Amino acid sequence: MKFFRGFREQSIPGKGIRKYMVYAIGEIFLVVIGILLAVTINNWNETRKEEARLQTYLKDYRNDLIIDTTAIGQNLKLLDLKKDAFKLALSDTFNSEHLDTTPMIYALILTYSPLKLQNKGYNELKNYATNNDAETDTLVQRIVAEHAAYSDLIETMIARVGKDIDDNMSYFKNNEQWIGDLVKNNITEDVRTYFISDDFINRAAIHYTLVYNNIYTVLKSYRDDYATKTLQSINARFKNATANSQETAITEEEATTTKNP
Repeated sequence: MKFFRGFREQSIPGKGIRKYMVYAIGEIFLVVIGILLAVTINNWNETRKEEARLQTYLKDYRNDLIIDTTAIGQNLKLLDLKKDAFKLALSDTFNSEHLDTTPMIYALILTYSPLKLQNKGYNELKNYATNNDAETDTLVQRIVAEHAAYSDLIETMIARVGKDIDDNMSYFKNNEQWIGDLVKNNITEDVRTYFISDDFINRAAIHYTLVYNNIYTVLKSYRDDYATKTLQSINARFKNATANSQETAITEEEATTTKNP
């Protein structure tokens, strides 16, 4: 600044236009440098805000994954319990005595557990990817693509299972007088006769295919492959971010110590 102030004092009219121009250019240079610094700092602050926002979205999605995998785990346990009953009902040796030893058979084609994936964290990440240049963030891109695919598939298959059960219940309500007794857990002889009939076996075979050849496989894939790997990736991202923050804090502390020994 003293350098340019000296030029200003020496560059009054009559003392040389060239020196005045040098001073003016120097002033402009300082202004440009100040603007560039301000823009750089602003961009840096915005980048930090975006990174913090993305961290929040990833935490929300991680919480959603934990909720989903817990619900799916409970659903799969129930399906595992029902699977043995299905196999028994569909075996060549199935008879009325099995109805007494395995009462779950009565519920095989009339009950299911609805399931829908959480969407809060996914919607946040989807909007983030849409509104920001997230092409280089492979984790976000993978989540947005794979979650949508799994969500649509699970929703479609659950709907098919639910429709099959609704169709069964509707058929029984309109054609079988014993349905009221079954609902009240009153197992009459008519109930027992139907549940060893060919019609029941056919309906059980169809429902088994819908459940175990479709939704069961997809749920296990979502939990054991996609959710597990994604949780690991998100946790690794958080771990790296924490390590980087600690390194930055140490560097800033060392700089302060160097300036103020």
